[in-house]
Amino acid sequence: MIKILLQTDSDYVYTFIRIIAGIIVFPYGMQKLFGWFGAPGFGAPGTKGSLEQLTARNIPKFVAWLIIIGESFGSIALMSGFLGRIAAGGLFIIFTGALIVHLPDGWTLNWFGSKKGEGIEYFVLLLSLLLVIVIKGSGALSMDFWLTR
Repeated sequence: MIKILLQTDSDYVYTFIRIIAGIIVFPYGMQKLFGWFGAPGFGAPGTKGSLEQLTARNIPKFVAWLIIIGESFGSIALMSGFLGRIAAGGLFIIFTGALIVHLPDGWTLNWFGSKKGEGIEYFVLLLSLLLVIVIKGSGALSMDFWLTR
């Protein structure tokens, strides 16, 4: 079973997609875990603030912890290519939830500050990248590829 999860093509396109997806998700995880990458004037919540924000949206504390851990370590796993399919699958679930939350805000991002929240176009793009990793694996230059050689 583990060999099936680690199996990947030696294609550099999948490596590129995996690393880009990891870089995109990394600030979200580090903001929730350590409080890094805060927006000017808003601060970065860190673990305590993230738990408060997520539980205020009626997300159970256990699931909020899974989101924090999943975004933090999932992004690192993607960038290193270790258990890429599992990391991408977990992040796919997390960001599908984010897409559902942002669905009422329409398709486009809130570029002009005229909407209440951000749209879903970003999440559709990120979910597409994560789905490719779930299906094709981590690609060349990954721990998964090295372990299955």
